Amino acid sequence: MSDGAQRDATVDVDESIDDRILSPDALAARYGDVVRRSNRIELPAEQWDGLATDEGRWGVGALVARDGHALLVREGSKASDWVLPGGKLEPDERHAEGAAREVEEETGIAVTVDTLLAVSEQTFVEAGGEREFEFSFATFGATPVAEGRPTPAEEPGLADEDIVEVRWHETPPDDAFDRALLVDLMDW
Repeated sequence: MSDGAQRDATVDVDESIDDRILSPDALAARYGDVVRRSNRIELPAEQWDGLATDEGRWGVGALVARDGHALLVREGSKASDWVLPGGKLEPDERHAEGAAREVEEETGIAVTVDTLLAVSEQTFVEAGGEREFEFSFATFGATPVAEGRPTPAEEPGLADEDIVEVRWHETPPDDAFDRALLVDLMDW
């Protein structure tokens, strides 16, 4: 990532705007130079039923990096993919705050959010059906508050989450979700 992309996550924000309805363009404009991605993802019917379709169409997460390693999680329901820690933006929450909260909830590791790295616009489509759901995901860069590479919680995630493993990775796993973005952001 270029030095110009290293911007502080604390930016002037109009507090009256609900970040859950902010456009991807407006979020990117707050931070300047960020990676933009857009894709369509087909979901089987059993995954479609669990897809949230309320007014909160933002997910937030963070690429937590230390010494060339990235912190990734694996969910039991998606046991084939390593993903960045993250989840849904909550009401009255700013994107960067949500990313820090999600990382700590899923991994037990407190982080400082440094900057917005990427905004991904995803359209989920139902396999064999006609339903579509548009969702945006803000990926922030973050560093652990503790020195070194802190050990993840023994029992990661909240009680209602399905986090089965948290691990620091020195190289990108072959089964990482959006592996190309991870490789770009980590300069692997």
